[in-house]
Amino acid sequence: MTTAQTAASTADVHGQVERHPQGALGRITAETVRRASALVQTGEVLDLGSTLSAEMPQGIGGDKIFFPFKTVRYRSSPDIVRGEEFAGTSFSTEIVMGTPHVGTHLDAFCHVQLDGRVYGGATAAEAEGDFGWRAQAMEGIKPIVTRGVFLDIAGDRGVERLPDFDEIPLAEVQAAVEQRGITIEPGDAVLVRTGKMLHFDDPAAFVAGQPGLSVDAAIWLYDQGMAVLGADNTSVEPQPVVDWARNLHVEMLYRRGVHLLEWVDLEPLRAAGATTFLFTCLPLKIKGATGSWVRPIAIL
Repeated sequence: MTTAQTAASTADVHGQVERHPQGALGRITAETVRRASALVQTGEVLDLGSTLSAEMPQGIGGDKIFFPFKTVRYRSSPDIVRGEEFAGTSFSTEIVMGTPHVGTHLDAFCHVQLDGRVYGGATAAEAEGDFGWRAQAMEGIKPIVTRGVFLDIAGDRGVERLPDFDEIPLAEVQAAVEQRGITIEPGDAVLVRTGKMLHFDDPAAFVAGQPGLSVDAAIWLYDQGMAVLGADNTSVEPQPVVDWARNLHVEMLYRRGVHLLEWVDLEPLRAAGATTFLFTCLPLKIKGATGSWVRPIAIL
């Protein structure tokens, strides 16, 4: 019996395979972190996060689907200037608005539902409120520190970026892993480069369409032990979605409990020629939220 068949045979009545309270993040143990820390050789820190601004792409469909990211000045320094007793000290503040699914971010399990349920079995009717989710939201996600694995699919093809709508097949991912002489280990964060972030400064081009990972490739990575799946596009999978009856968000977030890391800037890893490294991603503990902006780093 194959690993995939074993996983399918253990699926519950809702089609869910992994039922650890933290999903696939439960694969990251203290020993996983210790081994990943041993990968640090030079101490160079690579910033894999995008800059959040009103000028950045605002996601597929723009503000029709996602509330656009904005910062608005709330009080300027003259507004909050204090009297002479403060010796000229003043302050300024702002309001930050936006859906945490634009810019570099991590998806919570409650971001996707299938037949009205989220990972773990709770129903939307039970768990969704006017001010956030009461189950599988961001505040319950632990800090992610583990081994990162970088698969530069665009680079392997000898191109700057994959064409929009292109779907990366299982065989190509398997070849990329073999070519690097590695195996996917329990607890790994796998980061897949399509080259799409090269369009980040051109919002219209960035949202026009997305290359991405196939469902079969994502499931294979999970079956090898992957704990987190990330990519440099808006949704890890292609956009428009190839098949809504079998889409990557449901297969990862809902069925297997794998958090998706999206809009990751993987150009620094490409430039460094990195393959494996210490990976850190710290989601904000936003109560009830379906996602969180993050600033992931790779330490070489």
